[in-house]
Amino acid sequence: MTSLAERFFDFWRVDVFTDTPLAGNPLAVFPRATGLSAVEMGGIAREMNLSETTFVFPSTNPTAHYRNRIFTPGGEIPFAGHPSIGTAFVAAMEGLVPHPDGSSVVYQELEIGVLPLELICEAGQVKKVIMTQGEPSLGAEVKNVEPLASALGVRAKDFGPKGLVPQIAATGVPSLQVPFRSIDVVKGLDPDLRALGKVLSKFGEKVVCYTFALGGETPGAAVHARGLAPDLGIEDPATGSAAGACGAYLAFRGKLPAPTFVIEQGIEVHHASRIEVSVETEDGKPKIVRVGGQSVPLIRGNLRLP
Repeated sequence: MTSLAERFFDFWRVDVFTDTPLAGNPLAVFPRATGLSAVEMGGIAREMNLSETTFVFPSTNPTAHYRNRIFTPGGEIPFAGHPSIGTAFVAAMEGLVPHPDGSSVVYQELEIGVLPLELICEAGQVKKVIMTQGEPSLGAEVKNVEPLASALGVRAKDFGPKGLVPQIAATGVPSLQVPFRSIDVVKGLDPDLRALGKVLSKFGEKVVCYTFALGGETPGAAVHARGLAPDLGIEDPATGSAAGACGAYLAFRGKLPAPTFVIEQGIEVHHASRIEVSVETEDGKPKIVRVGGQSVPLIRGNLRLP
């Protein structure tokens, strides 16, 4: 018996929602994944040990440029923010999609359908990728805030400011939006992830707790946020889906800092990220939410499998 030929798959590690290497939210992207099985992709995602690893395939839908399959170390997921933005960035860098200077649109096929991503390019380089998210909606308010306060290591009176209460919001994926009176409170959170997971479980599976305060410590930031994901046991450096939901929440509550504003996230976990959120409103209600950011390539590699 002769052994089968070895297979090689090239990949990029990129940092998303930043223009600074070693900051932002890391992502591994396999731009030519044809030949990998679902079991192999799951194994690779565990090996990469990042919140997400993506695999690019030819699209099965004629309207899409490519198909993006997104895996966490725990398995495949139907949609996510930073993997969509980072994968489009790599697809352009690798020449898999056209990216003329100015603004152009690429369509990626996901488990949830075909989603448009806007590429902003200058001198052949992708400067920014902007994702249109799902329909904005509000869900349940947290009436009894004591268990939530206890899980986050704060007092009930730290929530606020006036008119802002912890509430589920979504632009496709629900998250618990938790507003605080000051950045200092957000910086000083001492979350008990297990207790927080119990509180969040009432609202569904894999719900992220998006804690934030109005204002920023970096130039141009209007919101300071931390994304706590008890299901993954992590604090996320940049949560595109929850950032969009935060924009929807602030718009519904009449507290939008501006039609387009920047959320700073990940500072506490030494992966500073900048997420640009745009909210189009109609009669004071959010209609279209977009989330954008920069990406920077960091590591290029080759994966060898039998």
